[in-house]
Amino acid sequence: MYLLKVEASFDAAHRLPKYNGPCARVHGHHWVVQATWAKDKLGEHGIAIDLVVLRRLLRQMVTIYDHQSLNQVMSCAPTSENLARITFERLQKLDFGGFLTQVAVEETPWSCAVYTGDN
Repeated sequence: MYLLKVEASFDAAHRLPKYNGPCARVHGHHWVVQATWAKDKLGEHGIAIDLVVLRRLLRQMVTIYDHQSLNQVMSCAPTSENLARITFERLQKLDFGGFLTQVAVEETPWSCAVYTGDN
């Protein structure tokens, strides 16, 4: 099995209004999003899925969030968990979506939420 992982990032602000703590106030992050696809066979050129294509697809998904207030562009709580789920669901609808296994979203270098779909 070949696992292919690509990464994209963006900068955005958010606040968690129902959170009892400092994250209830507006603050920003450098968000890092990683998506992973799995394929069991290589194509004729020795490539499972073109990483350039996968990275382009992921960048298209996160561009809408760059330098935005996530509270204004998301219809749900702007958490890492929701960003991972939404990105997963949107990528799953595109080319190679059937091979997508997970999306991870980091708010900080030491915290990450991973969504693997409805297994």
